[in-house]
Amino acid sequence: MMARRKLPLIIGGTLILVVVLGIAVSYFLPSQEPTVTLPGISYSVEASNIGALLDFTEARDLLEQHLPGLAELRQINVARPLTLLDIQPYYPDLITDQRLQALDAELEMLEGSSVVVYTTGSTLVGVILDDPEARDIVDSYLPGFSTHPDIGQGRGFTLNFMQKFDRNTITDQVLANINADFEALAKKRAGLE
Repeated sequence: MMARRKLPLIIGGTLILVVVLGIAVSYFLPSQEPTVTLPGISYSVEASNIGALLDFTEARDLLEQHLPGLAELRQINVARPLTLLDIQPYYPDLITDQRLQALDAELEMLEGSSVVVYTTGSTLVGVILDDPEARDIVDSYLPGFSTHPDIGQGRGFTLNFMQKFDRNTITDQVLANINADFEALAKKRAGLE
């Protein structure tokens, strides 16, 4: 008889314990946002400036193939913000319509690498610490973050998760600012700025 009374208590206690543990685990385990990537920049004779073509290795190789010697011209650095169409009248023997058409056909197939956009909710602190530019962004909003003696223990967490332990320093506004700078960094790396 006593055993029958204890059975519902044991089952009820176990059920409550499982629910409490589930809530605790969901609170303390970092939830991650989905990873976002930006596509690489696309290139064309009409839209791409000379600087972008010279800075991307594959595009530069195509320039050398179709317009040999262009990259070595003395004035080319001044022309970096211009397109090939802009400077064509000044180099009619080098930059012909035929060469531009052939170059444009190959540039259309060329695409820059896609770039991961770091976020405070999806990027682990370890990844941020290993990327000097991202680390500098975080340190600009949270001075000393990357050099804190205990930061190694947080490499497997996100900044959003770490906010739970220091809401006075890691505020929502700080996280929003870091996310905005991370997005700008990704756009720069993808060639979109």
